[in-house]
Amino acid sequence: MVIIGDTAVGKTNILLRYVNEEYKMSHVTTIGVDFKIKTINIDGIKIKMQIWDTAGQERFKTITETYYKGAAGVVLVYSVTERKSFNNLENWIKQINESQP
Repeated sequence: MVIIGDTAVGKTNILLRYVNEEYKMSHVTTIGVDFKIKTINIDGIKIKMQIWDTAGQERFKTITETYYKGAAGVVLVYSVTERKSFNNLENWIKQINESQP
């Protein structure tokens, strides 16, 4: 799984909350990409998920685009307090579609 969206919309906190059940009040910008592993149980089968947290800054675009190709799914994130981050989802979807063969 890959988490994408504009910078400072909460991607890292969503990941930390889901994997570690924690939340950080401070904002630390992700540089490039980071990932966490979460093991879940579905119908008695253990599934190990790699969840990639991507940087939202334009300068990391080429790095993060490489992670779209191998992803089983993408989580698009925006901030409800920043309308521009919602409007930019269209650009993120376009990038995902362009990275597919």
